[in-house]
Amino acid sequence: MNRAFRYCACIVALLTTAIGTPALGCAVCFGDPDSLMAKGAFAGVMVLFLIIGFVLTGVAGTAFFWLHRSRRISRCDGLEGSD
Repeated sequence: MNRAFRYCACIVALLTTAIGTPALGCAVCFGDPDSLMAKGAFAGVMVLFLIIGFVLTGVAGTAFFWLHRSRRISRCDGLEGSD
């Protein structure tokens, strides 16, 4: 049964490759780089980069704040225990 399954999978893969039509790029990928669609796609990517950068900066700021706060708390705990 395993051999029959492999044989059928190979036949399906070959038929899919042989019958399939080639993929053509849209105006952004294949066309004029100065078109409005290409400029809009580029602007969208830049907006997403800015959002991701803002979020990652917030995560890094929170981690830095927690590190600074934990060091400050550990210093205060050390001072209280020495009395």
